[in-house]
Amino acid sequence: MLKGESIAEVQKRFTHVINHLMSLGKTFDKEELNIKILKWLNRTWQRKITAISESKDLTSLTTASLFGKLREHELEMNRLNV
Repeated sequence: MLKGESIAEVQKRFTHVINHLMSLGKTFDKEELNIKILKWLNRTWQRKITAISESKDLTSLTTASLFGKLREHELEMNRLNV
């Protein structure tokens, strides 16, 4: 995650990279993708990363659901900072 980058931008870049890897024959399970997403986030997201990791089963959570939760959090944080 780059400084000032939104979750939507992260999702777009992540999906682009993963799609290219999959086109080359690489396979991923849900947990592996979710862990990669959480590792991409910068330190300002650490509390949310911890909350998601502790409360959700990363093996069954889809990447779309994970990005949805992250977008909700981002919206709330933006609202609180205004």
